[in-house]
Amino acid sequence: MRRLYPGKNVSCVSTFDKSRLEQMIANRFCDRPLSPPANRVLQRLRAADFVVVLDDVPRDLITMNCTIRLIDPILCEEWEVALVYPEDHDPERNSWSILSPVGCELFGLRRYDAVAIKREDLPCAGWVVADIPFQPEASGMPL
Repeated sequence: MRRLYPGKNVSCVSTFDKSRLEQMIANRFCDRPLSPPANRVLQRLRAADFVVVLDDVPRDLITMNCTIRLIDPILCEEWEVALVYPEDHDPERNSWSILSPVGCELFGLRRYDAVAIKREDLPCAGWVVADIPFQPEASGMPL
């Protein structure tokens, strides 16, 4: 997808992610207040400039079930994580739920976007999305 607005980072979400995440959050939080990560995800879904069908998802967009390579440019650290649904959350395997503080910050970002995510083992929290080695929409895999 081309940048339609020079100088503005255009936000985008797939129709599939939007409908599935809105339904999941509604089901999980039907009788209680939203968690901060769930609230953040809903804000991103609602603020998206474009909602696109799967074939039109930009290849530099972090969607559900993506693998993301993050770089800390100050410490020269690299961190590869997967963005997953809550049932697959496993930080020891670097699989972070969309409803975790890590996952909610990554969802919807694009390659080269900066993000502040704190890790217990590193004092610095500044990461850059260096690459998206796997995106289901780009691979043609069924979702």
